[in-house]
Amino acid sequence: MRQNREDIIRNRLINMANWANQRSEFFANPINEWNDNWYVRIGGNGFTAVSLDLNTPLIGFSSAPVKNIETVKMQFLKKQNVLGRPTPEKRAQAWIIKQALNNKLNIKTCLGLNNNVYDELLFALDELSFGDINNPPIGRLDILAVGIYHEKVYPVFIELKSGRQLTGKNDLIPELQKYISESIIFESELKQLLCACVGRDVDFSNIGKIIIWPKSISGKASNKVKEICNENRITLIESDEDSWNNNEDFSFHPVNEVYAPVPYKK
Repeated sequence: MRQNREDIIRNRLINMANWANQRSEFFANPINEWNDNWYVRIGGNGFTAVSLDLNTPLIGFSSAPVKNIETVKMQFLKKQNVLGRPTPEKRAQAWIIKQALNNKLNIKTCLGLNNNVYDELLFALDELSFGDINNPPIGRLDILAVGIYHEKVYPVFIELKSGRQLTGKNDLIPELQKYISESIIFESELKQLLCACVGRDVDFSNIGKIIIWPKSISGKASNKVKEICNENRITLIESDEDSWNNNEDFSFHPVNEVYAPVPYKK
């Protein structure tokens, strides 16, 4: 009997929690030859060894995921990237993940969030998708983090856009909202997965939302953009640079109010 889409996704998320536990053990006891430009992504089909080098950002060391962490180790040691396209978003995303792995998963400081809203903002997963080509829609979130706020632990959904588009062909805010809405369907499985990633029990009653992009050439965020983000309780973070094409380093800062996680609204 063919499983429906929801059952398929639930089973994937349960498997991902198991793989995330293995990844946590791997990060705690890395191989002797470990390179801080390496990262293990958890996806619906297993582990993917990917690069955090800004010349090959988030490009894999193999053409497909694997289910054995020992295979991932061997892929790293071969040090051969497969073909890929180093987009500006991938450069910024790879840099953020690298800061997380070097700072006990905490990305609060590297995003310029030096305030009292989040005690910690812990990186959990990147490129998290639910559906697949046979079970659309796919949906793909750049970063899923966990925010600690007033001793509560909430999911924080983060999207990166080098083009600074909130509206238009790829309307970012409805896409982000759609992804959050689907996440709520799989709340139980995502709780297990996030706990395996960061070691915290996550409360889905409140949701944090962040958009990250380069500053404008003028250096000023428009009042309309800030108004839209404020209406949707989205924290907007800009880089100090107006392009992500050739950066060797990044610096970020919020440009509107930093919003604490808010109650989820359908």
